[in-house]
Formats: sequence, C-alpha cells, structure tokens
Amino acid sequence: KLRFKKDFNYTININNVEDIMLPPLLIQPFIENSLIHGLLHKEGQKKLTITFELKDLLICVVEDNGIGREKAKAIKLRQRSEHESFSGKAIHKRFEILSNVFEGNFGYVYEDVYVNNEAVGTRVILSIPIKHKF
Repeated sequence: KLRFKKDFNYTININNVEDIMLPPLLIQPFIENSLIHGLLHKEGQKKLTITFELKDLLICVVEDNGIGREKAKAIKLRQRSEHESFSGKAIHKRFEILSNVFEGNFGYVYEDVYVNNEAVGTRVILSIPIKHKF
C-alpha cells in the first residue's frame, strides 16, 4: 500500500476461516509476484484480492487486476532476456517438499482473467491440505 499510494487497494476475505496454521511465507511469494509482475506496470487503479475458503482443503485465491501474464512475460523478456525465474522454481520445490513432509497435496494453479478476450488480471488458486486436531 505504501509503494503504490492511492492507486492501490487490497481486500482480504477470510470467510470465517479461523484457527488455521499455515507454513510461514507460503502465500507471500504469490502476492509479491502479483504486485511486481501484474500491478507495478498497470496504469490506473490497482486491486489485489486474497480470499480464503475452507472445504476439504484450505483454498486461497490471490487475484489481481494487473496487466496479465502474457504482457508481464513480454516486459520481463525486454528487461532481462537471459534471466531465469528463481521464485517460480523455489515455489514449485517448496510445494513439492510440503506435499512430501505433510503427506498432503499442496498445489497451485495460475489462471488468466479475461474480459472481452483481453487479459485483465491473474488469479492463483492455492490448495493447502489441513489436519484437524481432535
């Protein structure tokens, strides 16, 4: 919020999801990617929404109204065409390790958000297994 000033708004919807413990910094890289790759290059109002929903898994949706993944990829190629994403590999490896250690299916999926066949943002859906204490 401090970086973007008045052009940025965010919402966190917890939908009565309480008393859930998450591995540290599990969601942070997705939020950071949204801010840096999706919203930083967007003109006008920038919006980030984080929504939690408890089903059989904890579902966390991180959605922005940024420039979309294709435009972000084009900017990245222009700026440093030889650079290979460390964060993408690190996120994948971390989810793989968590799936093995906690014997659950940690996962994430990226989706492009379109309006009238134009990319108007990105949505990431994280699936996080939960264990109930009895």
